[in-house]
Amino acid sequence: MSGDPMAKRRGAGKAAILIVDDHEAMRAVLRQFVQQVFPRCAVHEAADGAQALEQSVALRPHLVLMDIRLPDANGIELTARIRSMLPDTEVIVVSCLDGPPYVERALAAGACAFVAKDRLHRELLPAMKSALGTPWSANDSRAAQAL
Repeated sequence: MSGDPMAKRRGAGKAAILIVDDHEAMRAVLRQFVQQVFPRCAVHEAADGAQALEQSVALRPHLVLMDIRLPDANGIELTARIRSMLPDTEVIVVSCLDGPPYVERALAAGACAFVAKDRLHRELLPAMKSALGTPWSANDSRAAQAL
């Protein structure tokens, strides 16, 4: 087993991160960022709630990046379902919707963090590092600015 904290977490080799967003361009930005900062992680995508649930059950991801507005589901309600089914899976809600009511509802549903899309460059990396239990590195500041 490697010295990678994510690999140790479940006794598996490669940590899985699931990106759930109905906008292909946003998924692409997030995928590129995740692959740059967490090159040892397997990155998967879902464009709607049905795909998110299906892939969550199949992959048992370490982390889900969840949008609120999906064509067939509410991301906050989906967060609660995923956390209920997979309590070891962390969820970070990533949304253009912002404000205390959204943050409170996301956290009450079991999300470990809420990051508004206009603050991704400042808040996503620290939230992901915390959720995955990985240490901060010298390259992280540069990677975060790429968002």
